[in-house]
Amino acid sequence: MKGYNTIFYLLFVLLIMGAFASMAQNTYGLRILGGVAIVFGLVFLIRFLRSGQAAKNVPAINRVELLCLSILSLLLACRIFHIYFPFLDIAFTLTGLVLVLIYGKKMILHSGELRPKNAILSIIIFIYYLSLCLSIIALVAIPFLPQYTEYIGIVAFTLLSAFIASALLRGKFMIDGADISVFRQVMSYRDNAALLLSLFFVGFMYIGLVKKNILPAIYSDDFPQTYFTLVNNAESGKEKPVDGKYKHEEFKARYDAFLKSAQVQVK
Repeated sequence: MKGYNTIFYLLFVLLIMGAFASMAQNTYGLRILGGVAIVFGLVFLIRFLRSGQAAKNVPAINRVELLCLSILSLLLACRIFHIYFPFLDIAFTLTGLVLVLIYGKKMILHSGELRPKNAILSIIIFIYYLSLCLSIIALVAIPFLPQYTEYIGIVAFTLLSAFIASALLRGKFMIDGADISVFRQVMSYRDNAALLLSLFFVGFMYIGLVKKNILPAIYSDDFPQTYFTLVNNAESGKEKPVDGKYKHEEFKARYDAFLKSAQVQVK
């Protein structure tokens, strides 16, 4: 994991650069964000393949975690670039739910191990993983339960903020005769939970600032702004699907047909 920290740091920088470029209405902003998602997916895939060479030292649950993170990142890149194929949303959601099961198991396991040693630290670790599980659910449930995802996200962000506050204010805990900080404890688990929560924290902060009209929304000129308004209505639960389809799906199909027709006429 340590060998990839520099790559993850650079990806974070590019993520922020892409977001600000998009907010400034530069068309390359979304391309940067999509490229970051692809690189994340490839890095997780490489780590998954390399873990197979040392399968005895890498628990199976950690290998499945890496594979799911790779798939989720690449599918997210497809959504950013408006590349859709049959069952994309189903694959996206199922992959996320597998991750929820993985981190849910880690939540029960690690908090249970700490309970007899330090009850307070056990609760903090429980909140740590619970906030991650709810964050993933809020991300992958958008296509199917858009009316609930905002509330799930608020609860996840509240728990994540509580974890960060407790980690900073509480200091160190006595575990097996040694003083250990919360951050050192979570890093000892050798998974990607801390990385994901860092991404979710940035995402939650951005969404909150957009809703308060402090920051502009992500901009794209790939489609008319009406399309993105319809997408937001679907994802926020303001619109209900008719015959299993949302208005933005019908809009995109007609818009693509219009562009194709226009190209034929120009030729």
